[in-house]
Amino acid sequence: MASDVDRGAAETPRSFRQKWLTPITVSLLLVALTTALLWRLDAPLNQHHLIFIYLVPTSLIAIRYGSISAMGVTIASSIAAAYFLYAPRFSFQIANPLDLLELVLFCLLALLASQVVSGFANDDEVARRRQPPAAVPLSERWPMAAAVLNHLRSS
Repeated sequence: MASDVDRGAAETPRSFRQKWLTPITVSLLLVALTTALLWRLDAPLNQHHLIFIYLVPTSLIAIRYGSISAMGVTIASSIAAAYFLYAPRFSFQIANPLDLLELVLFCLLALLASQVVSGFANDDEVARRRQPPAAVPLSERWPMAAAVLNHLRSS
């Protein structure tokens, strides 16, 4: 009985890590890498509408971790874009009303895309991938080894 309690206590941190910590860490890392890439491309290209490149990490996270994590990427991407890409830079204030509209439309499109992509990826499948593999009894993995152990125990 005590071993069941100990086993349950040992699985809780792993479950927390698989359910929350890993998706959040990967999401923030992808947003940071995308922001760094856009920061480098924005000055030499002098292009507008680069925010839509954030749809790539949003889609990747939706496929791997589901729609809730992708929504978090959308929020983080919007904050990063407002701070680093839109004038005035290094401020959350957006000077041009068209840029603000672009940011709102990006959020709506990214949220819709995350729902669609995670639906294609099947959120049930994502939840199944997060679970640790079920313990397979020794007799099923190595039947000959189990037979030898049983023979030795009975001797």
